[in-house]
Amino acid sequence: MSEIRYDLLHDEYALIAPERLHRPDCYKSPRRDEATRKSCPFCEGHEAMTPPEIFAIRDNEPNTPGWKTRVVPNLYKAVQIEAAWESREVGIYQAWEGLGAHEVIIDTPRHLTRMDAWSYEEYFNWLHTLRSRINDLKNDFRLVYFSLFKNHGHYAAATQAHPHTQLIALPVVPKRKLDQLQRAHRYFLERRHNIFESVLAQELHDRERIVIESDHFVVVCPFASTFAFEVVIMSRESAESLIALNDVKLQDLSDVLKRTIDALYVELGDFDFNIIFNTPPVQKNVVTEPFFDTLPQMWRFALRIVPRIFRLGGFEFGSGVQINPVPPEEAADLLRSVIEGKA
Repeated sequence: MSEIRYDLLHDEYALIAPERLHRPDCYKSPRRDEATRKSCPFCEGHEAMTPPEIFAIRDNEPNTPGWKTRVVPNLYKAVQIEAAWESREVGIYQAWEGLGAHEVIIDTPRHLTRMDAWSYEEYFNWLHTLRSRINDLKNDFRLVYFSLFKNHGHYAAATQAHPHTQLIALPVVPKRKLDQLQRAHRYFLERRHNIFESVLAQELHDRERIVIESDHFVVVCPFASTFAFEVVIMSRESAESLIALNDVKLQDLSDVLKRTIDALYVELGDFDFNIIFNTPPVQKNVVTEPFFDTLPQMWRFALRIVPRIFRLGGFEFGSGVQINPVPPEEAADLLRSVIEGKA
């Protein structure tokens, strides 16, 4: 029996429909091209194939081999830091120069096409690099919102097989994110605690969708999961963003994330996915001013892992409602069994 479920965090609906799992050819097997190693611009030793690095974890000279992570400008950038923040009228329309930053974080020097091959140290270095880039870019007062995401595999829109993450910094807050922030602010003002705390308390009470609990994080398959085997890692404590996590919490997150990814690979095989970080605005302006000072109280760090294993169709694109053929309770139970060694 299917269910229409409401996503409290995102103010959206999801249709949980297990019957859809039995459609012919509904699962896509990703294709990996290992032949790209020799021409891969992100591999160690190919530093000259990218723009000069912005940041790296290394003990030697920039733009040479010997790094652990490396950050470069996106060669096909969507926005540019050099652009002026100016608007122009186009008849009844309005447009702005494409101001912003678009960076590629090369997660590891190793050409790994499966994230379960990462070491614990590679996870920590990756998260440390992401935190460092946000800390640096937030010093530019023009940049208000950061989109931090990882596309892994063809069906998740990755164009390079080598593990990498992207950061796009914008001078505006996207409407969908702004709506979510405003809802979270209203919830906080009305109830004097944040919406994430309510969700976490419910999940800890139900205990049906929890995958992992650690000292600082809880991993759940959300009640209204929009994708099969969708997973959210949420901070237990008041930490509104990645830059609010100290090294101890970053180490805990590295461990939790590795165990979660490893379990997903056991259940799904070699799959494509997106990872999205739940980043709040970093600057106060006329749009963010109403809630900016309360962000530490009303917001909570989280990241979302979205496996891209089923095709989307016209209903999803037309309605905005996703059909998920795997109930989150079932997905959480399967992942828990892997982690607890029962599988």
